Amino acid sequence: MKPFPLEPVRGVLQKRTEDAATALRRHGERKRAAEIKLEELRGYRSEYLEQKAAALSAGTTASRLRDFDGFIARLDQAIAAQVTDVQRLAATWEAARALWMEQRQREQAFDVLADRHADAQMQVESRQDQKQQDEFASRRNRGDTDPAA
Repeated sequence: MKPFPLEPVRGVLQKRTEDAATALRRHGERKRAAEIKLEELRGYRSEYLEQKAAALSAGTTASRLRDFDGFIARLDQAIAAQVTDVQRLAATWEAARALWMEQRQREQAFDVLADRHADAQMQVESRQDQKQQDEFASRRNRGDTDPAA
C-alpha cells in the first residue's frame, strides 16, 4: 500500500495541535490561579469589614477606624487590579482555545484525507487481488498451471 503522501504535513499538524493544547492548559491554570487569588482578596475584604463592624460595636478610636478604612481601600485597589488581571488572562485563554480549536479542525481534516487515501488504497489492492484470482481461475480452467506463461 502506498503511504499517505501528506503524512509529514499531518505529523506537523498533530504536533501543532498538541502544542496548542498544552498552551491552552497552561493558560487555563494561570487563569484559575488568578481567579483563586481574586476570591481570596474578596474574602480578606469581607473579613476585614466584619472586624471593622465588630470594632465599631465594641467602641474604638478614630485612629483605628482610619486604619481599617485605609486597609480596606488598599484591598479595593488590589481587588480592582486582580479583576483586570483575571479579565486579561480570560481573554488570553479564550484566544488559546480558539487557536487550539483551529489546529484541531485542521488536523481532523487531514485525518479525513488520510482515511480516504487508505480506503482508496484498499480498493486498489482489492481489485488487484480480484484480478489475480480471476487470472488464476481462468488459467486453471484452461489447464494452464504455469503462472509465468
